Amino acid sequence: MPRSTTHPPPQRINASLLLLLSAVAAISPLGMVLLAPALDAIGERFNVDTSQTQFIVSAYLLGLALAQPIAGILCDRFGRRPVMLIGFAVFVVTSLVCAFVDSLELLIFMRFLQAAGVSVGTVTSRATVRDLNDAAGSARAISYISAAMGLAPIIGPAIGGFISGAYGPQAVFFVSAALGTLLWLWAFRAYPETADPAGRVHPTLDEWLMSYRDLLRSREFLGYSIIYGLAQAVFFAFMAVGAAVFEADLGLGPEEFGATWGLLAIAYVGGAVLTGKLAFSVSHRRLLWLGLLLIVIGSWALLGLVLAIGVTWWTLTVPLVLLSGANGVVTPMSMAGAVSCRPQIAGTSSGLSSAIGLSLSGVFTIVAGSVYDGDFTNIAVMMALVATLTASAGLLTRPPSN
Repeated sequence: MPRSTTHPPPQRINASLLLLLSAVAAISPLGMVLLAPALDAIGERFNVDTSQTQFIVSAYLLGLALAQPIAGILCDRFGRRPVMLIGFAVFVVTSLVCAFVDSLELLIFMRFLQAAGVSVGTVTSRATVRDLNDAAGSARAISYISAAMGLAPIIGPAIGGFISGAYGPQAVFFVSAALGTLLWLWAFRAYPETADPAGRVHPTLDEWLMSYRDLLRSREFLGYSIIYGLAQAVFFAFMAVGAAVFEADLGLGPEEFGATWGLLAIAYVGGAVLTGKLAFSVSHRRLLWLGLLLIVIGSWALLGLVLAIGVTWWTLTVPLVLLSGANGVVTPMSMAGAVSCRPQIAGTSSGLSSAIGLSLSGVFTIVAGSVYDGDFTNIAVMMALVATLTASAGLLTRPPSN
């Protein structure tokens, strides 16, 4: 894929812009987890069961998966700033529509569009970092952005649970619209255009297809992408039915579910921070395999505890904390591995890997909603099997022998 070799000299990104980029990237996962504690209440509002409300989650994931590669192409072609502003405008409008819809089918469609709009946040923030930094500076800046994305699931469910419990599930969408509006105004005032006009990418369709073909033929790339997707799927499977499990089996409401999900997110951030500290002294593959091993242990421990003791807050939360911490190790390792397979097309690699991963996650949220019949054992079995598949995909990531 041809790219101009003239670029502005690397600059050090300033703290205020880094804060804006972190917020822009974090709104994407925040928009998803805000609604998690309210899924059961939405089901009651539309008089549907969990097998149908989980499509609200999977539609959001599908919107992210399909839109991120397109957002990458657009921000290379037209610049970072206009793509970000237009995408967030779509997010605000669709969030407001979600608050007023009177059918589940329309809500699911609006959630797809909502995710497609907000998907530009992750893509444009990372592209802007690359514009303003050399390789080492980009790594440091992206680490802060990733930390912000990890913090979003901590505060999101707690906010969503409180808002849903106090004002009804539709109020969660007003919160999304308000946050999107504030970020749009902030970005309109402070988000610079950082793409070099002389370096804009103008690939032909054949060149884009050749890049995707090369990536899809790479065993390493597919291995890392599958690991990323299946590791996320383990958690999204629980998230799709978690509110219903807390209500039916534990007698707890959306506030308690949101607080528990926040605890899991803290474990995820802890795993990611530990990974960052160990990355200088432990090899990439050893860290990856450590995370995969912990995912397998945590998932099978969850199944064993549920079968032996039953569904309690402790038998769910303790192994899920281990799973979440392990996910904090596996996710950055798998994403970095996917991009490193073809460094000359790192942007395309990132977008396609995210699309593959999010698509897998979306599929398993659908499966989770379909197999859940009020008995959490079915979900625990599925999570254990998916975790085992995640570890098995690690075998694909071995570099080809020369």
